[in-house]
Amino acid sequence: MEFIKQLVFFLLIPAVTYGQTVHVDSNRIIYKVTVKVDSVNKERLFARARNAIFNNVKEDSIVIDNKEKGIISAKGSIKLASPYHIIKRVEYILELSVDDGKYEYRIDSVSIKQVERGGKTTRIYSEELLKGLDVTVSGFVPGSGDVEKQLNEIDMNFQKLIALVNADMEKGSVVKRDRFD
Repeated sequence: MEFIKQLVFFLLIPAVTYGQTVHVDSNRIIYKVTVKVDSVNKERLFARARNAIFNNVKEDSIVIDNKEKGIISAKGSIKLASPYHIIKRVEYILELSVDDGKYEYRIDSVSIKQVERGGKTTRIYSEELLKGLDVTVSGFVPGSGDVEKQLNEIDMNFQKLIALVNADMEKGSVVKRDRFD
């Protein structure tokens, strides 16, 4: 019976490893895609990109706003599920770069800011999260499901953000406020 348990465990390792949906590049969490938009010039796409940033990230967090180069980026954060005594937020940089007939979004510099109420603040960068996932796949670690669960929640939030940004870029929406707070 013990042999069967070990066999099942080793057969499930690849499923767990490849079942993770978070996007990884150079041992960091990065989402990057180029989207083609028919018959829309760079100037109109840049206006849409500004609206998309303002709709989905706080306006006062703009890092780059360069119309000539067609790049706008901002620091964003999304609250994550956590026990009452801890406040967790995933922080990231969302960059939109535009050109005639296409735009590219990039979510990079991902980290988790964890604040204990009345206590210390810690930051966990995406590289550390991914190392935690590697450790959980290679051996039994207490709380190992927490890392994968956290990465899945981050991925779900980023997929939602990407869908909202793509919708704003496609239709050229007006500025709305406070979608993610």
